[in-house]
Order: sequence, then structure tokens, then C-alpha cells
Amino acid sequence: MSFDQLMQHAKDITVKAADLMAKERSGSAGVHRPEEFMPHLALLEAKFEPFSRLPDPAGYDPLIDHLNRAMEKVNTGSVAHTDLSKDIGLSNPNLDKMTSDGGYLQGWTGEGAMAFKANFVDTFKTLSGNQFTALSTMKGVLQAHQAMWLKARDDIDKIAEHTLDALDNAGGCGKNKWSFGFSVLSAVGTITGAAITIATGGATAPIVAIGAAASLGSAGVASTTASGDSVNTIMNSMTQAIDDLTKHIQEVETQQITDRVRALIDVLNGNKVKLVAARPKLAGMNDRDLIGDSGMGSPA
Repeated sequence: MSFDQLMQHAKDITVKAADLMAKERSGSAGVHRPEEFMPHLALLEAKFEPFSRLPDPAGYDPLIDHLNRAMEKVNTGSVAHTDLSKDIGLSNPNLDKMTSDGGYLQGWTGEGAMAFKANFVDTFKTLSGNQFTALSTMKGVLQAHQAMWLKARDDIDKIAEHTLDALDNAGGCGKNKWSFGFSVLSAVGTITGAAITIATGGATAPIVAIGAAASLGSAGVASTTASGDSVNTIMNSMTQAIDDLTKHIQEVETQQITDRVRALIDVLNGNKVKLVAARPKLAGMNDRDLIGDSGMGSPA
């Protein structure tokens, strides 16, 4: 089955449920037709409709690719590769030029030249590493959200599939059993207890906070099992599974992603000076002071 055909699956469930209900109600008192029960089952399709509008996971790819390219630009090689950044394997050689720039300034006197070297050139590698950490974290947020929607789509599709199977197998003398799994709970992997480290000097070693788990067999996968042959039993289990999936999606998004992202935003907002170089005082000087000792000074 395919998520793209979810609403068709919902229609099929309604038709099969009406057919089974007609068989259940028919007997010596008369024969019932499936059409008689269609109005009573109309709400079944409405249970699936919100899920048909889940975000497309592929829509995250351009943003993730954009962050990958940005990470390449600020990758000085000072940062330990993490699960989220392991696909960024090349350091940017253009950033090495900052080291030689410091040597060129040795022949200059003046407070401005010395401040530029101390506050910009010398801290460049650390600031770039912190920017890499921030970008890597942003990328992880997108990957986690992407994984969540991917698994949510798969879970709702499986609910429809297993419900159809249960309807087809009804009447098997108590042998009709089925289960609903919730892989959405395992979509976000390395988020619990994670933090982000902003370096104050030297090489950075970020602990990236959010990532997508590759395995569906983790402890985060939950499932429910049901059995029975009546329409009411099958429909009630389906409805409960849909409600459980809705709750699990909300838990993943609010408790595992949103709360952690808010904490990360607080860390980044509180450490702006470690992420962006300060605006040089030279930028606000008039020409007279700029060429004096309090500014750029002169060549030795």
C-alpha cells in the first residue's frame, strides 16, 4: 500500500465494513444490503482525512542541502564530526588564509591593527567552529522533523492496511488478529539529554542535539494488538490506533523536538559573541582618527 492512496484506502475500509455489517445483520429476519450502513460509517473516512495532509518529507531536502553547503563554508576542521555532520567530509581551505593574514599585520602599529588581530583573526577558527555547530544543530532539527513525518505517514498507512486485512479475515472462528505499530516514536534518535557546546577558545567539540534514528527496532517503537471478527471490534481498534498515533506525533513534536529546540535557541541567543565577530571600532571612526595611533596607525 502507499500513503498517496490513503484516502482511497479509507474508502475501501468503509465499503468493506458496510459489507461485513450487512452480513452480520442479515438472517432469518431478512437480508440487509451494504448501502444501508454506509451513512453510519461515513465518519470513518474523516478519521483519515487530516493525515492525508501531512507534510511531504521530501520538502525538507532543499533546506537540509542548503545547510550542508553552509556547513562546508565554515568547516575549519576544528570540529569533531558527528552523526549529523558525517556527510561533511571536507574542510574549507579558504579559511586557512586567516592564519597568514595575522602575519601580514605584524608590521603595523596602532591599536586598531592589534585589536583586529586579537579579536578577529585569533578568534576566527573558534567562531567558525561554533557556527558549524549551530548549523549542524539546525540541520538536525530539520532531519528530526523530516523523519517524524516520514514515520507518521508510514504508521497511518499501516493502520489502513491492517484494518483492511482484519476486515478481509473476519469470520475465522476467533483466529482474526492484527496489530498496529507506531514507528514515529523512534523517528528522533539522539535527542534525550543532549546539549550544545559553544566553545570559548581553541577547537570546538559540539554535542549535536537532534538527529534521526536509522533503526525501527529501537525501544521507541510501540504497538498494540487486537483480535475479533465483528465490525465494531475492528473499527474500534482502528479508531483507537488513529487516536494513539495522533497522541504519539504530538508527543514527539512537543516533548522531543520543540522543547529541545527552545533550549537550543536560548543557548545560541545567550552566546552571540561566540558566534559572530564583534563590529570593529574602525568602522565608526572618522578619517582623521582612522590613520592615527588609536586607529590603524602606520607601517613600522
